[in-house]
Amino acid sequence: MQRLIAVLAIAASLGGCAGAGGPASPTATTAASAAAEVPQLRLAPAELGRTLALQQRIDVRAPGHAQALDVMLEADDRRVRLAVLAMGQVAARLEWDGVTLDESRAPWWPPQVSGARILSDLQLAEWPAAAVRAALPAGWRLDEVGDVRTLSQGAEVVTTVTRRAGGIVEIAQRRAPYTLTIASHPLEQVSDAVEGSGQ
Repeated sequence: MQRLIAVLAIAASLGGCAGAGGPASPTATTAASAAAEVPQLRLAPAELGRTLALQQRIDVRAPGHAQALDVMLEADDRRVRLAVLAMGQVAARLEWDGVTLDESRAPWWPPQVSGARILSDLQLAEWPAAAVRAALPAGWRLDEVGDVRTLSQGAEVVTTVTRRAGGIVEIAQRRAPYTLTIASHPLEQVSDAVEGSGQ
């Protein structure tokens, strides 16, 4: 979930650059194009090898833009479920069972921000490195040294995931560019937002 991360950064920057129902700005288009150049992971929930139940506060920083988002995430060996909240409202929900990705979104949530990208970023940060490596296309490499995980294409480092003290995870997407800082706390119980009854 701490990898939720990457897409959320794009989500926030796109939300700031594209008006509701209006065309995306050149900056938003560039960010979306850069994100599309990063492989999208579709790893089975069971490959995570553990369960997750987290509430996250994500601070997004991009050139000329900053925004905070809340994410609630649950994952086990059968499915991944998450809800993205912005300004206290449910912006998007998704569920992934290893075969089908179901996504719902509020009308005001930027259409350029896909649940597929959110899921991929989540898996890049949280799934075992071996599972991620096995799914990468030719020319891409994942390295993990201590608390730092880097995704590279050839000699170019494209994404850096750094785990810091206090459960903080920082994700830097260099092509977009944007940085996500994620603080996670245990989710005591399943929320209406995750269940899908709160929108």
